[in-house]
Amino acid sequence: MKILQIMCHPDYDGKQRISNILAKVGEDKLREEGYKNIEELNLYDPSLHIPVMDKFMFNYEGVQLTDKEKTDKKRQKELLIQWKNSEAVFIYMPLHNFNVVSKFKDYIDNIVIVNETFKCEEESLVGLDKSNKQITFVITSGGEFDKHIQYVNLDFAVQYVRGIFSVLGIDKIKVLRVEGLDLVFNNKEKIVEKAIEDLKEWIEEFSKRNKV
Repeated sequence: MKILQIMCHPDYDGKQRISNILAKVGEDKLREEGYKNIEELNLYDPSLHIPVMDKFMFNYEGVQLTDKEKTDKKRQKELLIQWKNSEAVFIYMPLHNFNVVSKFKDYIDNIVIVNETFKCEEESLVGLDKSNKQITFVITSGGEFDKHIQYVNLDFAVQYVRGIFSVLGIDKIKVLRVEGLDLVFNNKEKIVEKAIEDLKEWIEEFSKRNKV
């Protein structure tokens, strides 16, 4: 099985960041379960190029592309092939201003492409991705977005992830929330310990499902 691990913390090599800690735990656990074909994509690594929205993405007929846009188009194709070839995706992300981080949105713009990962019919969108592809979305946040009514109404990140992948035809989405990390009355250490335990349990379940 080909697994793509997407790390989305702006402090891309910060070993103390909870998102990065969980990504390391998740990868180690997957390897322990026998998964060897794991490819890592660290979106904020400066050595990794993620093209941003430009005219090359729209394929306007007769439009002359610059050299940079031609390079971006080639890179987009690489990212698209990598995404299509993956059979499971693990995403590790901190919440940023109540939504996904900007580099993740840039990445999504490179893989959500009409007639590649979805198509438009008269009254609906039809996903062209693998319908059995499993997405695991691990999201960390300072607040508690499943309890406080104001935060519940700002829970855009999970809605976005579920919605955008449904466009591709993917509905197998496991969300693991790591919440309340910045609340003074919470024990951050225990929250992280619980998150590690939950992640390992989920990977064990994921492994059983895929080894049947």
